[in-house]
Amino acid sequence: MMSDKVTVTSNLHGRTTDVRGRYTIGGPGFEIVSDGSVRSGGPGEEAGSLDLLVASLVSCALNAFRHDFVESGQPERQVEIFARIERKVEGDYLGALIMECFIDGVDNVTAEELVAEYKKRCRIYNALKESLPVTFVPHASGPLG
Repeated sequence: MMSDKVTVTSNLHGRTTDVRGRYTIGGPGFEIVSDGSVRSGGPGEEAGSLDLLVASLVSCALNAFRHDFVESGQPERQVEIFARIERKVEGDYLGALIMECFIDGVDNVTAEELVAEYKKRCRIYNALKESLPVTFVPHASGPLG
């Protein structure tokens, strides 16, 4: 028998601002400014909806690679991710996301295994992968601060 209990896992509020195409989005303890794209009449200066979507995938990956997939007693890893969307200029589709992942303290095989584990576990990735194909380019170490 399934439980009828519901848990709220995200609780956001969005509103327009005095600037056409600019919005504020907030939740408990944070507020961000988001712009509509220039194509849709927004100023295109602040993070747009596609930026926020990509940021959610990057945030999940940073968390997973840094400590979620670290064995007990092992130190957290330093991780840096560069993400970009590539699409044809004339296309009216999201495009493809390329995520270059620099993971300190692992070899190339382990970096590939971490990406595979992320793909299995990340619910956001799995919800989006058909609409936004993601190519991971894992690196065992890299330009970490």
